[in-house]
Amino acid sequence: MKRSAFTESLHTKSEEQSPMPPARMYGELPNRLLTAMEVAAFIGCHEETVRRAYLRGLLTSQRFGVRGRRFYPRDVLDWIARGAPTRVT
Repeated sequence: MKRSAFTESLHTKSEEQSPMPPARMYGELPNRLLTAMEVAAFIGCHEETVRRAYLRGLLTSQRFGVRGRRFYPRDVLDWIARGAPTRVT
């Protein structure tokens, strides 16, 4: 059998998407629990900054599985209002 040099055809090629494209464009958070990566993308900081915030008690998080954390949008907006390190103007 001969292998093809191309692993994906043009009609099945998947494009990478940002964590929250529609919400980021309109400046609103979706109405669901968010991951640390999505919160960081919305705020404009590093994912580790979000993790440090919930470890220090600045951002309220919910346990999601054994090691996972998720964030309510209202808690993220509250953190921003209290002075989160954002790049959003």
